[in-house]
Amino acid sequence: MKKVFIAAASLLIASCLVTACSDSADKAADKAPAAAQAKPAPAPKPGEAFAPTTNIRYIDLDSVLANYTLAQELSKASQKMMLDYQNLERQKGNELQRMGNQIQQKVNSSGYLSQESYQADVNNFNQKQNEAQTFLAGQQNKISTYMAQQQARLNDSIQAFVKDYNASRHYDAILFKEAGVYFNPALNITDEVVAGLNARYTPAADDDARK
Repeated sequence: MKKVFIAAASLLIASCLVTACSDSADKAADKAPAAAQAKPAPAPKPGEAFAPTTNIRYIDLDSVLANYTLAQELSKASQKMMLDYQNLERQKGNELQRMGNQIQQKVNSSGYLSQESYQADVNNFNQKQNEAQTFLAGQQNKISTYMAQQQARLNDSIQAFVKDYNASRHYDAILFKEAGVYFNPALNITDEVVAGLNARYTPAADDDARK
């Protein structure tokens, strides 16, 4: 019987949220001499905090998924769905195994008085097997649909919060750590984002979480 393969993990978001630079900054840059515009800024020393003009921050997505209450709830619900599916798959497999064993035992003990009675049991077994495969395929589709919906829900929740969060901070870009090779730790706003996400999220009730 076909085994289900559901890629539940990672709920990764390969995007960055970028806001436009302020008009005043653009105008100031236009008025600056060409030589001044072309002069590169000195590179910061390792571990040195960036100057306030560095208007970029980053988020560690793995940390967000590990500590955001909504992400924890969705992960728990997904794991439960997978366990329930595995139990159903095992149950269906055991039922078919018993049917197959019974047919084989009747063959070995000459329990079939005619080819017709044997063929009837085989046909019944094949029908039950097809029904089990159809049922399990339907469960797989339900799980896949649920996970896709919940991933979209989680992505929307994070992006909506970051947009609101940045409305008062006016960063030019907020990136996911996974999108780059190196970021100065001074630019990390993960803890602020996680705290803000959890502060405005209402966890599911215990009864709902168990469904």
